[in-house]
Amino acid sequence: MNFKHKIQLGIATATGMLVVGLVAVPSVTSVLHAASDNVSSISQTAAPATVKATDQTVKALSASGTKGNYRVKYAKAGSSSTVATYQQTDYNTKSDASSQVDYLATAQGKSTTLNSGTPATIQGTMGKVYVHWNTGSWSVTTIANTQDVASNPTKFANQINTQIQKQKLTTKTVTSGAVTVYDTAQNGQANSVQWQNGAQVAKVQGQQAGTVIKIAADANN
Repeated sequence: MNFKHKIQLGIATATGMLVVGLVAVPSVTSVLHAASDNVSSISQTAAPATVKATDQTVKALSASGTKGNYRVKYAKAGSSSTVATYQQTDYNTKSDASSQVDYLATAQGKSTTLNSGTPATIQGTMGKVYVHWNTGSWSVTTIANTQDVASNPTKFANQINTQIQKQKLTTKTVTSGAVTVYDTAQNGQANSVQWQNGAQVAKVQGQQAGTVIKIAADANN
């Protein structure tokens, strides 16, 4: 199965100065405008403050950046260690944004059917079982350790399919979206949900599959 590996390039933005009125006014107005564009609390973002996922409950620790480009960090209750992040980035064009989403239109493998009659493809290689399917403007890929699903290769894929349907993740209206999740915790936050709306891209990454899916589903965009 071919996956696209991409390096996301953050686009820095500079707030333009607003010049109005008399000579003494512009500097004050510009400072206020710049301050209002900064993000310092979760309420200024589209990210949920607290998420009760299937695998853990996490709470947003901090938010930083600007209204167009910001990052929110999540930790488990009573901890300050980041287990998931929510990031929003504005790009110059829709084309630039599209290149940042790992949407996979098709995948090689044997045809199979998941619960609810969802058609998918399955492939096993290097001790992993990959199951891929498309729904609406979204692509979903699950990756499980072979020994974990030896007796039922689509076990994890069925769990994820049920979860995203129940939480209505893939009913979000997006230009394109991509879900890539593992059946075990990933220290490098390799589990991800990404979606594009116009020139804007939102990305959730985390250690646990259920957590990133729930954060993405609960986001207000």
